[in-house]
Amino acid sequence: MRTFAIVPVKRFDRSKSRLGTILSLDERRKLSELLLVNTVRTLEQSNAISSTIIVTSESSAEEIVGTTRAEFLKLDNDNGVNAALLLADKYSSQNGADATLVIPQDIPLLSATDIDNLCSRAEQLARCIVICPSIRYDGTNALLRKPPQLMKTLYDKDSFNSHIRAAVKINVPIRFFLSGRMMKDLDSIEDIRILMKEQVLNLPLAFLKSTL
Repeated sequence: MRTFAIVPVKRFDRSKSRLGTILSLDERRKLSELLLVNTVRTLEQSNAISSTIIVTSESSAEEIVGTTRAEFLKLDNDNGVNAALLLADKYSSQNGADATLVIPQDIPLLSATDIDNLCSRAEQLARCIVICPSIRYDGTNALLRKPPQLMKTLYDKDSFNSHIRAAVKINVPIRFFLSGRMMKDLDSIEDIRILMKEQVLNLPLAFLKSTL
């Protein structure tokens, strides 16, 4: 199964705005850069991922992860994550992907083992989604679709339940993947409190522990 990972990336100067009370704009930008590097490096360690695609209008993203094998789809305008993913879906289908795995850039505990295990849930199915929720069961922290253009993404409010409803509506098999690591994203001050309890010391968490 050829699975393309898709990482949608916001403009760094617009990301992590909910952390503005404890981190400066420069610190939030640096944190976003480190999260992206950590995510791409982890995806490259996965045996299940054939290619990693970064879709973004952020001009500096390619330079930041320039030492990796990630491919870039450059957006002229930032029209939201769902519009960006439509472009990535089309690219993936045209380049031989059997499935795509959408991974946000802000999952600091992401592991290659979890990615491999999630992807394995889809191997024996011709069409399906495999989904991992956020820790509050409202967001979507990983979404595998097989084939890539099986259904549109719905990364707005309550995306986890929106994706499930959309899959049910078109009678698509749903597989759930629950991982404590993958379910913890970094978007709010409460998320930081949770992550600071972890013993892992990767790039983004080391930066936070040295900054706060």
